[in-house]
Amino acid sequence: MSKNQAGTVKTPHLERNFSLSVKTLDALEHEYGDSFYLVDLDAFAANYHEFINAFREFYPNTNIAYSYKTNYTPRLCQIVDHFGGYAEVVSRMEYDLARSLGVEPRRIIFNGPYKTQNDIELALKYGSIVNLDWPYQIDAVSHIARNFSGTQMRVGLRVAFTIPPNGSSRFGFNAEELGDVFKTFRELDNVEIAGLHCHFLTRKRSVDDYRFIAERMLALTVEHFPSAPPRFINLGGGFFSKMKEALRAQFGFAVPSYGQYAQAIAPQLAAHYPNGEAPELILEPGICLTADVAKFVARVIDVNVIRVRKLALVSGSIYDIKPTLNSRNLPIEVVRGAYTDARRINGKLDIVGYTCMEHDVLFAGFEGELAAGDYVVFDNVGAYTNVLRPPFIRECPPMLGWSSKTNTFEVLKRKEAFNDVFKTYAF
Repeated sequence: MSKNQAGTVKTPHLERNFSLSVKTLDALEHEYGDSFYLVDLDAFAANYHEFINAFREFYPNTNIAYSYKTNYTPRLCQIVDHFGGYAEVVSRMEYDLARSLGVEPRRIIFNGPYKTQNDIELALKYGSIVNLDWPYQIDAVSHIARNFSGTQMRVGLRVAFTIPPNGSSRFGFNAEELGDVFKTFRELDNVEIAGLHCHFLTRKRSVDDYRFIAERMLALTVEHFPSAPPRFINLGGGFFSKMKEALRAQFGFAVPSYGQYAQAIAPQLAAHYPNGEAPELILEPGICLTADVAKFVARVIDVNVIRVRKLALVSGSIYDIKPTLNSRNLPIEVVRGAYTDARRINGKLDIVGYTCMEHDVLFAGFEGELAAGDYVVFDNVGAYTNVLRPPFIRECPPMLGWSSKTNTFEVLKRKEAFNDVFKTYAF
């Protein structure tokens, strides 16, 4: 492999199913360091099409607004834009990212509880959809609309309601008080309430939960758009990703598929709008598109036994794979190193990280053998990892993309260096 941080690297060793040989991993470690992410770009594209097609089978006017906050790696965002999806952003930083990638402003949906008046003004003047979810945002839009009376603007309203037995959300306007919000905007000739938005993360993320959400949103749409359908109904995200059985079993309840989610939601809209005057169904997936398309590779540094506890130290941390610190063990694969004389350990052991935190356990209760020089490959790390991973003790590792079509690696994010972490500090 030749050093080329800006380009691609030919690799004949990586097969379509991401079967990783020690020869491949040794070469990647030599090039990029002893820990790194691997992102299957083709799997991400396949997930995108499989998810949207599951809904379009029942309701053709469905589109995806990709949740940037889940994984705002620019290459993934570009793939979504290439397929015609929206960019769903929740901050000015993410909005500016979408614009820098060339996303048409009218294909950007600006969500989130904190938007400054300047953020809202910029997005509205560019023609983006701004979904409002706090009273101060209504005040800001009212002020902007009066100052730019010749500019037509589109907003959506985020709605909060109770989903038994999950409760409600801390975001959005109370569904029972939505009429008051509509009344405010009737006084503004140049602001259109283009649709309703919601986003819930229920405990089980079940098909019944989403069936209820769709039913409730349709009822609110009928109530508040009595003359004609809105431009869109946005049901947010929160859908489960694909996952291996080892991870699926740890949830203790059924994990729905894309098709099951689609069957719970899309036929309701199709039955309600049978004559073609249908609002656009917008979905904001993040986890379900990204979680299963990325892996994290870490080298086993050493093994040890402290009293009765067996440990294997790796060149990664819990923050690389589970920055939310959840207790589930991710699916892993061990790729044996080439060192036959390496220190090794057998039995039930914990795979631990390089930080000084006692909770830094990447996998608790691994059963088998590990040796210094082996690689541990963690699966299902594509969501909320690189975007939440802090520069704690060690710089963030690089991220490599791989495509089966060209059989090449692509540097999606280089390894951070000292100056990346400390250039904003005063010395």
